[in-house]
Amino acid sequence: MIFIKEYNKIGNLKLKDVLDHPVFIVIMGHFAIFLLAIPYYHKFNYISLLKIFLIVSLFILFYSMPFFIDVKFHKYFKNQNLNLKFQLKNIIPIIYALLLFLIIYHGVYTLTNSLLPAVAYSLGVIFISSIFAKCKGKSKSREEFNKNIHIFNKIIPISKIFSKLLKNMDNIIFTIGIISFMLLLIIYNAIPLINYTVRMNISSDPLRLISTGALVYGGIDNIFYFIVAFILLFLLGYKAGILILCFSFLIYNYKSKRISYKWLIVSIVGLLVFLAIMAKVILQYSGQKWSIGIFEMLSYRAYFDIMVLEKIINYSSPMLGKITLNPVGESLIGELLFGYSHNFTSTMFGPIYLDFGIYGLIFASLLGFSSKLIYEGDKKIYSIYAAILLSMCEIGINYGFIIVMLIMLYINTLMDRE
Repeated sequence: MIFIKEYNKIGNLKLKDVLDHPVFIVIMGHFAIFLLAIPYYHKFNYISLLKIFLIVSLFILFYSMPFFIDVKFHKYFKNQNLNLKFQLKNIIPIIYALLLFLIIYHGVYTLTNSLLPAVAYSLGVIFISSIFAKCKGKSKSREEFNKNIHIFNKIIPISKIFSKLLKNMDNIIFTIGIISFMLLLIIYNAIPLINYTVRMNISSDPLRLISTGALVYGGIDNIFYFIVAFILLFLLGYKAGILILCFSFLIYNYKSKRISYKWLIVSIVGLLVFLAIMAKVILQYSGQKWSIGIFEMLSYRAYFDIMVLEKIINYSSPMLGKITLNPVGESLIGELLFGYSHNFTSTMFGPIYLDFGIYGLIFASLLGFSSKLIYEGDKKIYSIYAAILLSMCEIGINYGFIIVMLIMLYINTLMDRE
């Protein structure tokens, strides 16, 4: 009965109704990769290619299930009394905070082998996320902030401080992004786009991640900030940053009904063209010599992703979390499959399959459930998540994505509680 109801709903949907939906984004992201790779299909064994299609389709199906199955717990939760709802709203953020602490602690400790940075970094991320959610809470109670503090012997209500922080939050975050970018230039004394060595060195630098995240968040709701963010992210030399900025900007403005679905589609095509040109610019300064053209490069990159996925599917033993839950998991893929440490992209579910094999379908469903919660939450947060989700279609689920997803879930639950 549930499936029939959901099927009828799907039958009535139009393209413009699903353009911003997580399932549509994941399907179209993979469709684009397989479509672009067609000129290189002759390099695959056709039985192997069919196996790849089936496995990817199965993972997408399991990812989609939480969106189209009426979860009984959700119905039960809706019918409960206010006291139980309040208790659950307080327990769920604690669970997310605990998961965040554990995974960040594990990652930092893996990189530094030091207890203090691991604890400090984990608590710092949770603290900053909590402050952000507190300032962004939509229905904040004035009575909660009826206390006063003294600044230069002047009494100021805490509610006013939070109100000012809320009004200037986007400006503050965007400023942090610019400062982080400037610090990168000062530390490395080079523009990453035109210095391949520096570009590779900043791949896991926290300043690059902070700069990218802050510039994207500040740039998706302000055209001037968007232009500045676009220029700075271009100079950082990472296509993923440009993709996330532009796609989140488009999704946010589409959800806000500022642009039509036709304009959204045309803009996405234009974005693909720009990313192809950017890839050529990056290679120009890398010292590598490529004989293929700009647009053929897109096809070759898509083929390479599928080729890596093929090797993953044929790999003999599961890694049991050493890829997905490891801050350097992407380079470990290179060591396992190609014999040298380098970041390799393998489509969205490649790393999960390498870790857990067919049992990774459980992970895919959990990912779908988390995507559903973020989709139903804050519009701006989801727009960024949708863009990251699209980039993951090529890159593959990794440690950084899991942290970002948990942060977004944590912030949404805190904002909802407010």
